[in-house]
Amino acid sequence: MKFITANFGAKILALICAIFMWIYASAGQSKIGYFPGSLYIEPKNTPEGLAAIYDEQKVKIKIQAPYDVWNKLSAEDFGAYVDLSGLSEGTYGVDVKVSVNLPNVVVVEKDPARIIVRIEQVTKKQVPVAVKFEGEVKTGYVTSDVIIKPDKVEVTGAKSLVENLSEAIALIKLSGEDEDFRKTVALGVYNEKGEKVRGLEFDPKNVEVEVPIVTASESKTVGVKAKVRGTPKSDYYVSKIETTPSSIEISGSGSSLKLVQYLETKEINIDAIDKDFEKEIDLVVPTGITVKDKKVKVKISLSNNQADREITATFSYANVGPGLSINSITPNIIKVITSCSIEVANTLSSDKVVVNFNLQGKAAGSYSVSITKDMILVPDKCAVSSWLPSAVTIVLQ
Repeated sequence: MKFITANFGAKILALICAIFMWIYASAGQSKIGYFPGSLYIEPKNTPEGLAAIYDEQKVKIKIQAPYDVWNKLSAEDFGAYVDLSGLSEGTYGVDVKVSVNLPNVVVVEKDPARIIVRIEQVTKKQVPVAVKFEGEVKTGYVTSDVIIKPDKVEVTGAKSLVENLSEAIALIKLSGEDEDFRKTVALGVYNEKGEKVRGLEFDPKNVEVEVPIVTASESKTVGVKAKVRGTPKSDYYVSKIETTPSSIEISGSGSSLKLVQYLETKEINIDAIDKDFEKEIDLVVPTGITVKDKKVKVKISLSNNQADREITATFSYANVGPGLSINSITPNIIKVITSCSIEVANTLSSDKVVVNFNLQGKAAGSYSVSITKDMILVPDKCAVSSWLPSAVTIVLQ
């Protein structure tokens, strides 16, 4: 017993030091860092007849693992998911969970750690199939009208996703082809970032696509049109949309060229914007048509919405002769109609609209004075539309 209690404090200190040394040595044999890339978040235990929608579809993870394990890691060693058991229709904040298939690998951080999930009824409908190309065929060639079998499929998924869906996409990647080809293509739907939207099922899952390749023997110049969606903030409207270039040369077969009068850009969302902006965006190029450069610049200019306001003006007198004063002005009310931006119109008052009378050289007496536009002073971003009366009588005494 005396052996244990003798120098007890020193022994405790030695034990603590040993523990820290062990932790330090262990940490020295492992690495902490972010796993390259992101993991797709999958729903688990979704209630029957319901489906989940979530905007954050990927999670980044920070892990701790031995150095000899790091170079062997792959995305298949992890599983990211949200557990939806026991939930009904509605919107929820749900923890993101990550499982690991390897020993000695620990997840120390998740980004995001929690996501918003909407749970909706499952529905289905039939939609047409469209082909989308990425890449280019061989120079001097173009794709012609494709044949899709079947050209309509049934899609199943969350109600809001399915109801807003207009078509299923068969994505084909081109790499210099110069002759016809046939391909089995998996169906999908893609967001603005080009990412595949998850949570939708197609029946059938794949379609057969025949792609004719023809010589791009003809060309012509067509206009470029920006495709916009939404409206600016209530005080503004789109006053000008410019594209650079404003026209572009396209190539293709004669029959394909006849169908194209202009090329549209991909959709640009201008909802709730409140200032001018420029954006580089891709053109939507129809099947059978090629262009040298698919990117154009779009400049969208805004102007203030205008509002008309009737204001009773204030009077100002300049250069009244010495010893003289204003005896009367008839009529004694002047109404001015102004056109201003809504922002200014909402703050407009009589003291900000002034009719200035220049009485230089006038002696005592009665004078009829015509009111001209340059006599009426209004704030910036306002214009004078009209006024009544057009003349007044001023009596000096």
